[in-house]
Amino acid sequence: MKTLDLDKPSENIDYKLVPTVVDGKDAWNVDLLRSPFGDVTIRFENVRINGEEQNISFSFEVVDTDDTSVYNSDHVALQEFASEVLGDILDAAIDTGSLFKKDTHDGHQPTADDSTESTD
Repeated sequence: MKTLDLDKPSENIDYKLVPTVVDGKDAWNVDLLRSPFGDVTIRFENVRINGEEQNISFSFEVVDTDDTSVYNSDHVALQEFASEVLGDILDAAIDTGSLFKKDTHDGHQPTADDSTESTD
């Protein structure tokens, strides 16, 4: 039986995925619902999974907030919460089988290409 982790973010409770269009391409924004980030919307960019080192690197952009002077991509607590949200999104994508590799031709490792990654 799977242990319930009440601190782990959950879709539609702690965040909501919102379809959008960026530069004419489909993308996803993530409305954060958990306090203190309830007025912050982010968009994940450049999600990279390194299987050899077993880590994930990512960047994100704050696309909407009531207080841009406080909440930006340099805000450490926001970075930590965004990483937890991304983890939940990736777990869900793995569970549903919607996660697949996107081969790159620029010398970088393949990236996760699911509903959370904007396409460049």
